[in-house]
Amino acid sequence: MRLYTFQHSPNPLKVRLALAELALDCEMVEINLFKGEHRSDEFKEVNPHQKVPVLQEEGLILRESNAILTHLGRTRHSELWPLESRWEALASQWLFFESFSLSVHCGRIWWTDVVAKAIGRPGANEALLADAVEELERSLDVLESHLSTRQFLLGKSISLPDFSVGVTVAMLRETRLDSADRWPNVIAYRERLRSRPSWTQAGGDKIHQFG
Repeated sequence: MRLYTFQHSPNPLKVRLALAELALDCEMVEINLFKGEHRSDEFKEVNPHQKVPVLQEEGLILRESNAILTHLGRTRHSELWPLESRWEALASQWLFFESFSLSVHCGRIWWTDVVAKAIGRPGANEALLADAVEELERSLDVLESHLSTRQFLLGKSISLPDFSVGVTVAMLRETRLDSADRWPNVIAYRERLRSRPSWTQAGGDKIHQFG
């Protein structure tokens, strides 16, 4: 099994966390996005979309982080992925929530408030940022309410969807939306994820470390 990754990018981190929690051996191939290595002809053969992560396993190539999480859950028969249909549907729903309600908007805020400042590049334009803030406030309110009665997305125990939603929420640390006053349950949830050994093993804090 081989994972094409980049240590500073959130989407590959989701997969590295899952691999760490599942204790799976995997060859890591670092693709430096800042140096443009994802645009090389060699990598285009791996992923024509020129993005990471990419997981290769026994002839299967998966190029989307949430698809990789689903694959790992369904094939490893771990407690991290529910196999009962009702709970599997709920797990999938949270992966869709991350993809459509959090990911793009968090990315714009994270890039502007964290990455661009650190590496000297321009952030997103103000209109896009205003839209991202508005959408995220709504989505974070939903997540805040959900987490008021449970530690993790599916209850008391962590599951693979937490690595998707949790990493994306963690992108907002040290940004304009990092508010423990408005979203205390979300912040506590983020810190539960960051306190796990797998977070350190996967290099979780590197999504805020540049230079």
